[in-house]
Amino acid sequence: MADLEPAAKRCRREIPFSLQELQKEIAELRANPPPYVSDIGQLTTPSLICDEHGQLKKPEAPEKTGPWDLLLCVSGAEGDEAYGTPCRVNLRFDPDLWPAKLPLVRFRGVFHHALTDDNGAMLMPFYRALPRDERDACTLRLTVQAIHNFLVEPFASWKLPAERLPEKFQRSLDIHRKMNAERLEIIRKYRPQALHADLFRGKWKDEWLEPAFVQARKQNSPEAWRQLVAEHMPGVYSFKLITDAFCDMFLEEVFNFYQSGLPARRPNSMNAYGIILNDIGMEPLIDELQRMLQPLGDLFFPGPGNCWDGHHCFIVRYRSGEDLGLDMHTDDSDVTFNLCLGLDFAGAGLQFCGMTGATDHRKHQMCYKHRKGHCVFHLGRRRHGADDITSGERLNLILWNHSSTYRTSDESEAPEYNAESGPPDAVCVSYTHDRDFGNFKEYPKGKEHFRGRGWCPRKRLEYPGFEPDCESEEEDGHT
Repeated sequence: MADLEPAAKRCRREIPFSLQELQKEIAELRANPPPYVSDIGQLTTPSLICDEHGQLKKPEAPEKTGPWDLLLCVSGAEGDEAYGTPCRVNLRFDPDLWPAKLPLVRFRGVFHHALTDDNGAMLMPFYRALPRDERDACTLRLTVQAIHNFLVEPFASWKLPAERLPEKFQRSLDIHRKMNAERLEIIRKYRPQALHADLFRGKWKDEWLEPAFVQARKQNSPEAWRQLVAEHMPGVYSFKLITDAFCDMFLEEVFNFYQSGLPARRPNSMNAYGIILNDIGMEPLIDELQRMLQPLGDLFFPGPGNCWDGHHCFIVRYRSGEDLGLDMHTDDSDVTFNLCLGLDFAGAGLQFCGMTGATDHRKHQMCYKHRKGHCVFHLGRRRHGADDITSGERLNLILWNHSSTYRTSDESEAPEYNAESGPPDAVCVSYTHDRDFGNFKEYPKGKEHFRGRGWCPRKRLEYPGFEPDCESEEEDGHT
């Protein structure tokens, strides 16, 4: 019977996981790396994992049972404008999978590629084609070689002939390659024009940070963090993060980029005048900012606040003649940090409503008033929106934190959704998302085309007495 079992299972018993052997492989790779491998880190264990049933849990005795993560950089072909620079890669070694079957491979940071998933993880064809040694087992050196080959010739690394694949596959590859190359080109062009080189080195100076935040970091205890933070309502908190002087310096850099004339992608579909900080060379600085804020996520939002390993960070700008405010919405974020940089302004309050899927989803909770250097943070799935600015100019740094661990859980992928208990408060309705917006407010000028295109509340989960504001509604994917 054993002879009929798959080779991977036979190999699993013959070559059991050995942490000592894995550490030996890492040491050998560090001592003699191929030219396309750099910045090999240390093995770490995650504080949270998602099990095969989609449930989040803390690893039991992680120092003995893992899993273990290794962060390193892998480059594609030398001189390749899209993938020739070091790409950060996380390798996860699960004793049930390594070395008999595979490591879990995921690109970290901003990385555009058609053949990875939304979280930067490799797809199954990559794993099927993984090279093996004479024992029919995976090795670390062969794995990083496979990642390098994927960056050079992705279809070949999958052992698929490119000429026999549909043309749309190649078009998608070309589009993502162009996006990656253009982003790196902007970073290269802006670097010599930057005013403050320290902002591009990935290290935060204590003098930039509010002293109370520095002190909380040094103590790094739940008591210290709770003392730092003000709770405005359950799930919405704020604290002063940076000094006024740092706000001014940071804004000098932002305005300098605006004046450079270099192209900037829109941060999202709702902000037309911001810039993505990760796209102008500040990704290392934001990586470090995320690490500094991680204890707050761990403490206040277990689950979505744990194990952040990705982010989208951008500037939003509100002033007369441009974006004045922001429609009610939720974020593509597990936990959002919203940091006010200035300038002088009036209005522009941040309105908070309920959580997506809750009975009070569109019931008003509070209005937060931005203050320079202060940061408000909340779950991304809490509905919120920005009132119109009435005078002056406001710029904020928005940090959307992502946890790939949380995003694979049932809590994230299949959240509970309940019918609303009653009609929404007018301040909480959204012309972009809501089927009944016109019953509570007039559509803003130029936004009338959103009528009939909303999805909220979900059909068959409406509040008693609900009526759409349009007789003919478009079909949506939120049923």
